[in-house]
Amino acid sequence: EKKNLGGKKLEPSSLDRTSSATSSSAPTALQAAADLSHKSISELLRLRKEVHSLVTFEEMRRLWDTCLSFTLQLEKASGQKAYGLRSTLLAQAKAFVERRHEGNMAGLVAALDGERWTQCDVSAERQAALTRLCSGRAVLSTSTRSGGDDFEKPAPTEKGKMSDAEVEGKRYRVVWSCLLLVEMVMGNVACAAHFQTLATNAVGKVSELLRLFNQRSTQLVLGAGAIHSAARLKSINAKHLALVTQCLDLVVAILPHVRAALMAQLPSKNHALLVDLDKIKREYAEHNERVLAKFVSIIGGIVEHGLAPRIGKTDFDSRARSMPPPPEGSEVNVACCPFLEGISTNTKKMHQVLGSLLPPEDLQDVFSRIFAYVDSKVPALFIAAAAETKTAASGGSGGLAPSGSSFSMPRSEVGKRRMVMEVRAMCKALNHLKGVRPWDFTATRILESELDIQRPLVGKTEVEKDAKAEEDSGDAVGEEGAGYSLARSDDSPHGGAAESNEVGDEGEAVSPEEEPTSLDSTKGIEGATLTSPDAQDQGTNDANFGSEKETDTAGESVDPPATISPDASDVGMNGSTT
Repeated sequence: EKKNLGGKKLEPSSLDRTSSATSSSAPTALQAAADLSHKSISELLRLRKEVHSLVTFEEMRRLWDTCLSFTLQLEKASGQKAYGLRSTLLAQAKAFVERRHEGNMAGLVAALDGERWTQCDVSAERQAALTRLCSGRAVLSTSTRSGGDDFEKPAPTEKGKMSDAEVEGKRYRVVWSCLLLVEMVMGNVACAAHFQTLATNAVGKVSELLRLFNQRSTQLVLGAGAIHSAARLKSINAKHLALVTQCLDLVVAILPHVRAALMAQLPSKNHALLVDLDKIKREYAEHNERVLAKFVSIIGGIVEHGLAPRIGKTDFDSRARSMPPPPEGSEVNVACCPFLEGISTNTKKMHQVLGSLLPPEDLQDVFSRIFAYVDSKVPALFIAAAAETKTAASGGSGGLAPSGSSFSMPRSEVGKRRMVMEVRAMCKALNHLKGVRPWDFTATRILESELDIQRPLVGKTEVEKDAKAEEDSGDAVGEEGAGYSLARSDDSPHGGAAESNEVGDEGEAVSPEEEPTSLDSTKGIEGATLTSPDAQDQGTNDANFGSEKETDTAGESVDPPATISPDASDVGMNGSTT
């Protein structure tokens, strides 16, 4: 309190001066303490940088959250930005992400190299993570394994039964390495959400993982590299191909959700980075297309290398004379020649394998491609074999082609009708396969044109055809056409002479002694193998087929190397080198 003595003002006391000095120096002291604090913590973090890069995702997240919370409080109290502590913390998180990504890449390569391409069980935990991702809640997962550090291979819940992965109501049968890829991708999405300043880094890491899986799986399966990898598979078969296409479909299904989750963490100016994910989606679609085409290649190898030589031993004129006609309306049960019977048998075995693995739409797609191939190839092979024999005969080689074939188109009307009838019976048998889209085969029409046969009236009964022929009288079809369009007591419903089931043993694709490049029908089409000495030559390994060896029920080769050995569970591509 100031007192006026004699009207004079007194000077402030020493206590007043000390109090004023203390209050002015308080902010300076607080700022100094804050500066010392964040420098000390920054130094401590730098000393532990190597250790922190090896911690789990949950541990790194706790460290990040704790340090960031302290930094914000320090900045609020001191009124100054703790740039040093922020930059150190960011460097710690970046080192963690980089080290983790290196581990993920190495782990994915090891998993793919050791992959046996068999279906893996999808645990409830992994399915829940997929469901969260597809519902836009991927970052809510706090699983201790989301960092991708400790992955344990799941075991089937029940012997012989596997749980499928489900995305948006569609089920996928996947392998272990695919599940590992999904977990790694989701771990990077979690990093982008919790360390938002590193979201752009996370996009690049996701792209690298996806491309690695796509490229390496192409080398291992289409390039037959799994035969020489750590897995040491005996052959690459159709079952393996079916699982590959399922894995690719799963990744393509979750990509839009991964893209959306990453976009939510990126600033708008960086959204262009996500274009790379669109390119990856197209790359996966191209890979899937090549896998689907390989199924056709397997059948193509069987037809052209294993079954085509049988054409030379076929005489439809002789078959028409020796085979009794089929019962009325039972043309589908006509005993076909070994060539056509082999096509039907091996296609059915392929269907048996793929029917339990592929979804309905993929199954229809694959068999539409196979039917289109068979439809064009069967008449082409018959015509080519006849032309080869004719050329060889005109060259003075005794009527035998260089390959030993002596096939010629049937000359008699019954022989011509027999040939067309057997091709039609094969086409009908293929269209009766369960779950496939019926194909409008044109092979019979091509052969009818080549043989100069008039086709019967479609949808007419034989009596109606007779009446029509009488009405046309002189304008009716000629002797050959009438022989085909009018029914005889020994003709099939379509005017063709039938045959008995003498070809019972010919249900086999090709016997090992006769055709070393075909399938053993007692096992299935599984052994059809893709052989590629160069794993990098990924799309050019057409299937080679043989039956010098047989496979067990698991599709494993038991005997010496063979190009194809069918099995009810594996349609394979052998490891022998072309």
